[in-house]
Amino acid sequence: MGRHQRLLDAVTEGIQRVEDLADALGVSPSTVRRGLSELEQAGKVVRTHGGAVPVSATTELSWTQKSERNATAKRRIAERAAELVEDGAVVLLDAGSTTTFVAERLADRSGLTIVTNGIGPLWALHDAEDVEVILIGGHVRQRRGSIVGDYARAVLDRVTADIAFIGADGLVPGRGLNCASSELAAVKELQMRSTRHTVVVADSTKIGAAPFPHWAIVPGPYTVITDEGVTEDDRASLTEDPRCSPLIVPLGPDSPAMTPAEG
Repeated sequence: MGRHQRLLDAVTEGIQRVEDLADALGVSPSTVRRGLSELEQAGKVVRTHGGAVPVSATTELSWTQKSERNATAKRRIAERAAELVEDGAVVLLDAGSTTTFVAERLADRSGLTIVTNGIGPLWALHDAEDVEVILIGGHVRQRRGSIVGDYARAVLDRVTADIAFIGADGLVPGRGLNCASSELAAVKELQMRSTRHTVVVADSTKIGAAPFPHWAIVPGPYTVITDEGVTEDDRASLTEDPRCSPLIVPLGPDSPAMTPAEG
């Protein structure tokens, strides 16, 4: 079990003072403080005077908060993703921070049609003169910056994209995409059924992560673009999934440390 998970488990179980956590885990108080700071950045705990308390597992980070986490990795993933888009393609962009970075990479292209249910991708493309943008209508989840519901599903039922870029709060090969709500899961499943090529864009902290109880089932073969921070076990799980084609992008020597996935 990783040190972050052990620390989070201890906090969740009610050991919430730095000194008590250090004693329970057999580490120094400075190690505990550093771990709590990292867990707070990941949205898993809230720091208090002298310790921390857990955040509810159902709490979602906002789109703005998510876009700031592991931004270097997400931008590298977006660069690789954009290379898969052929001229004249119909591209389906899920809502999310990484898909917004993909939209930024596509904004200068010409002849593309981009269909999205995300406020972030829409904003990234609002000045794209040579890209046709189709916004899926429906109910706006303001915190997540996504559009879901019956109207969104009705549009997706009538679309076939050449390639779709799908985000996730977690990816467990053989299980599916972990999602913060059943609404999000339903839309992601339909997006993946509405394209010829599904590409999941997920930084390495999302591989193997399952912070929420909801799942979107990947309906067929898919590509995963992640970064070289992925663990050997998680890399093996991607490789062992017969439907998955993983693409691992380098981060570079000066990349900042990765922040664990939310939960």
